[in-house]
Amino acid sequence: MEYRQLGRSGLRVSKVCLGTMVGFDRSRQATAGAAVQEAIDLGVNFIDTADVYRQSEEVLGDVLAEGGRRQKVVLATKAVWYMGKGANDFGASRAHLIEACEASLRRLKTDYIDLYILHVVDINTPLDETLRALDQLIRQGKVRYIGTSKWPAVLLVEAMAVSDRLGLERFVSEQPVYNLLDRGAENDLVWTALRHGMGLTPFFPLAQGLLSGKYAAGETAPAGTRMAGKAPSDSDVFSRAALDVVERLRPLAAAKGITLAEMSLAWLMQQPGVTAPVVGAHTPEYVRSAVKACEVVFTAEELVQIDQIVPPGSHVCDYYAVNVYAPLRANYRKGTRGGAFVPNFRL
Repeated sequence: MEYRQLGRSGLRVSKVCLGTMVGFDRSRQATAGAAVQEAIDLGVNFIDTADVYRQSEEVLGDVLAEGGRRQKVVLATKAVWYMGKGANDFGASRAHLIEACEASLRRLKTDYIDLYILHVVDINTPLDETLRALDQLIRQGKVRYIGTSKWPAVLLVEAMAVSDRLGLERFVSEQPVYNLLDRGAENDLVWTALRHGMGLTPFFPLAQGLLSGKYAAGETAPAGTRMAGKAPSDSDVFSRAALDVVERLRPLAAAKGITLAEMSLAWLMQQPGVTAPVVGAHTPEYVRSAVKACEVVFTAEELVQIDQIVPPGSHVCDYYAVNVYAPLRANYRKGTRGGAFVPNFRL
């Protein structure tokens, strides 16, 4: 396994991250535990969860408490999302972040979080308040590094300036949507992250399963999949255009003797600025496939072929704008009087 520095930090993480949004619930705890153990055995030391995946944190806490697993992994979790109906049950305020961190520590059965991520943008809380709260958590030893998810490049640069001006800890990572069906992050985020020392840990690396190879143009989605029973439409995700791209990518994967999912992951791992994609591998089989992708190397000619199918900076499914810019526009129109933010995270 190759280990990479997370941004400008000294923290070293595996080039693939185990995501736990799906499959980490009480009914599947044994399988989840097997997936975590398989990941550790194969050298994966990076695991991602979030407080809003509440059962996931609890299950992961139980799993990591067994056999000294906690000390073998870099554990990331997230806050800011709505956790209740109260006025302060969400957001990036000092009040909510401190409370959310304490709750995550209890659910995860640990006394520290390696990477604490702001799950979405709370545009209404002043950045200096948010950063002071995160800095306080680091100084207390409850958090070791901090990061963001779905933040636009301009706000990341603003946050770095505030951190530098006030002598506060800086963000070391950003978790965007980035995959072969949406390369929008390449237009500003990737080079901003490279210039300012932030590692990228993309989620939805398989475009919600569209790059898994399970779906085919002209066919109804098979049972047991995310799109089960649906037929391709002109929607912005499960669309005919997306499946047409999938069909053009399949021969490239076949020529390398790997699955489309493995090719898509391997491609993302080799993009500038990317530290580790977050892969929802909730079974040992999926973990092995993700680790296999770590060993794939592309020739310059193969990368050109991929670029010809999905040009740099382009998209077929517009995940990036929907998850990053649409919520900000909604909040701008709404104003700040209500104090709420409007997340538009596509689950």
